[in-house]
Amino acid sequence: MKTGYLINILLILLVLLFNPFDKQIEAKDIQLGGQLDVSLQGFCNNEIGFAFQPQANLDLELFLPRWKNNEIKCAGTFYTNITENKIDFFWKRLYWKHRFEHLHLTIGRQPVSWSFGSLLNPVDYTLGSVAMDEEFSSKYQDAVEIYIPVNWNTNLSVVASLPDATKDLKAGLRGRTLIKDFDLTFNYVQEQPDGEKGIEKRFGITAKGDIGKFGVYGAFGFYWNRENQFSLLAGADYSYFFQKGNRLYLQAEYLNIPPGLLSQITGQTMLVTEEYFDKNMHLFVSNISYQIDDFSSISLTSFFNCSNGSKMFMSSYINQIKNNTALEIKAGLASESTKYSDINSSPLNLFPGESYQLFLEAGISYVF
Repeated sequence: MKTGYLINILLILLVLLFNPFDKQIEAKDIQLGGQLDVSLQGFCNNEIGFAFQPQANLDLELFLPRWKNNEIKCAGTFYTNITENKIDFFWKRLYWKHRFEHLHLTIGRQPVSWSFGSLLNPVDYTLGSVAMDEEFSSKYQDAVEIYIPVNWNTNLSVVASLPDATKDLKAGLRGRTLIKDFDLTFNYVQEQPDGEKGIEKRFGITAKGDIGKFGVYGAFGFYWNRENQFSLLAGADYSYFFQKGNRLYLQAEYLNIPPGLLSQITGQTMLVTEEYFDKNMHLFVSNISYQIDDFSSISLTSFFNCSNGSKMFMSSYINQIKNNTALEIKAGLASESTKYSDINSSPLNLFPGESYQLFLEAGISYVF
């Protein structure tokens, strides 16, 4: 167990010692819940051909009742570590939160993300912690957060954390407000990337609101250590409800980003050949989903990199078999132009000039 986790556990024990639960709270108020995910994943590339591997994740959370202005969260995941052929454990939440009169203080392992509904986010606290409607382990940080509510629509957050990949302190500041029905945020992050020299500083602005029946949003990022590079994001979404209650949801966005950010903001979901470019990349991302009924839905996510010709398509089908059991099937295809890659190490050469990688997953989740 990492030193940071031990510190978090000791902190929580001290809080329990000096802030005991209310005498009216009984043992029955403490509950354990979670979710079990079991799946079979299939891959196809030229190095291993066709391969299948089982995956299993067990999310557990200990639900502790709040007392006075204190709150403790304990949640973690047991997962199959295929690389080391063992069962491993990862803390998602292990923190204490206290609500003071004018601020909220959270200390320990906690989720830290400044997502605002976009498929990709070039100005998050940790780039790529949430991407393509998926969240990654980098979202969870050993951190201290101070949240200051100014009024009902304005607040300020200050975060200091120790990312797993480095021992150097990372810090961020975020302000949020509402102007003419548009949700605006301003943020600043300072960190030292693992294995690199110098401090990375970045500034970001996001905006989100409605224009007619469409939701619109955008982001601007500026990066000091990347030769004063910048990023732009512009997106829109639309929902249509049929008479039977079925829902069609459309979302699309355009990004103009420095090449060094591509592998970070996509959460390692794309084939990346960004080292061949010294100018900003142009990306188009879209998602379409259809709610078949109250228990099932289908979706298709697509990604186009206009700068190097890489593409990705990811489809999924979800069916709620029972109240606590769901079936999910995913299929994906990723490709890139061999013009920017080593053809000997490319995934699967189905057609001249392009390399492909195929992906298929079928799984069942059980909530308890």
